[in-house]
Amino acid sequence: MTDATDDRVEPARDDRVEAAPQALPAAPAPEPLTAHDAMPPFSQGERVGRGIALALLVIPVGVVVWTVIWNLGFIASIVSWGVAVGAVWLYRVGSKARITRAAFWGIIAIVVVTVVLSLLAGMFTDLASAIEVPLQDAIADPKVWGVFADNLLSNGDMWQAYLPQVLLALVFAFLGCFTTLRRVSRESRA
Repeated sequence: MTDATDDRVEPARDDRVEAAPQALPAAPAPEPLTAHDAMPPFSQGERVGRGIALALLVIPVGVVVWTVIWNLGFIASIVSWGVAVGAVWLYRVGSKARITRAAFWGIIAIVVVTVVLSLLAGMFTDLASAIEVPLQDAIADPKVWGVFADNLLSNGDMWQAYLPQVLLALVFAFLGCFTTLRRVSRESRA
């Protein structure tokens, strides 16, 4: 119970006059908000940029998964299909729109970059195991990177040894993501 000196509760006032319910004007009926009222629309460039930016997250994931499968001794080109599907999904989440022509070419670039980086990462892990350096140490060692660059740019024997694996990986990568990219191409033209 509170007394007159308690300042936590405002005492009841008898001098207030309440209006009769009939005297109040009728409130207007609430109007439902549409999607374009809730948020200002994004321009086409903003949508494509947001979608591609989010789709870029698939590159490091694809490289890591490819490298793990490569080190298990398999041709890891199934990863390119996963990269294509993941890039399309992430684009749609980021842009909240269908795929445009510009986004289609951006997704193709993401898939190609992921496949190239994945092949290079697989070769790097092969080099690290060939010179018997733990992968964690090889990643941080500039000497290993120098050896890798020298072999990559000037070792014809290495390329002859890797050529069948690289060609098979590229062919299967193309076949793996062809249907996904064809579907996206049709969507971008619609």
